[in-house]
Amino acid sequence: MENLRPFIVGNAENADFSLLLGCDVKLSGKEIYKSDEYDFAIFESERVFCIKFTDIASGKNYLLEFDKDFKEYRTDMSADCICKDVLNNMLMLSFTFATIEKKSLMIHASVAVLDGKAYLFLGKSGTGKSTHCRLWLKNFKNADILNDDNPVLKFENGETVVYGSPWSGKGAVYKNERYQVGGIARLAQAPYNKIERKSGAAAFALLYTSCSKLPWSEACMNALCSTLSDIVSKTPIFYLECLPDDAAAQLSHSAMSSEILRYRSE
Repeated sequence: MENLRPFIVGNAENADFSLLLGCDVKLSGKEIYKSDEYDFAIFESERVFCIKFTDIASGKNYLLEFDKDFKEYRTDMSADCICKDVLNNMLMLSFTFATIEKKSLMIHASVAVLDGKAYLFLGKSGTGKSTHCRLWLKNFKNADILNDDNPVLKFENGETVVYGSPWSGKGAVYKNERYQVGGIARLAQAPYNKIERKSGAAAFALLYTSCSKLPWSEACMNALCSTLSDIVSKTPIFYLECLPDDAAAQLSHSAMSSEILRYRSE
């Protein structure tokens, strides 16, 4: 798949997980979650989780089973008959769960890059994340987009960084690049432009709802909360109420860049 090509590596000996195709997977356990919006359901038994995906085009179901250490994933999808959309979602969830204990979070965000720093914009679908990023491109020379839907947010070596990923929504921006995070803002639509710096529990809450997670796994949730706590302690977090206009982009840039300058001076 084209979205995966920029992320191919030559050595998989130290891979974080494996996804095996053509396995004999049977649906088992109790249904613990069902998403009508994304056509999948999650089941849990004593030993494994199992996710049932439905391909919207054909109506066919596919199963993804994985042990609770999140290392090996098995699907009944045949290697001879690939459903790309479903396989892509399987890979994204497998990556998310397999790497969460390594201070890695899949987060629903659009990411603008400017002057060597990355700026994440969070919010519910339809809030205007992509629009705000495009306003940065319009207003600031050399601004670029790293990812438009699901970047990988990490805390490594004492700093918050963000990576591009193969999963970028309708924006289809697939860049294998890494940047230090200059700031993170959660957007809300409003008839005015206002930005406010948040910290502590308030900042934690702004990020938490945008992170992909498996709430039924204690290990997964402990790792998620630990990583978010580290990120909040080291990263400027904002709440941005705004219009979809140039002034909103200029306001968010001014607030975030001044925070970076202040952090450097300290």
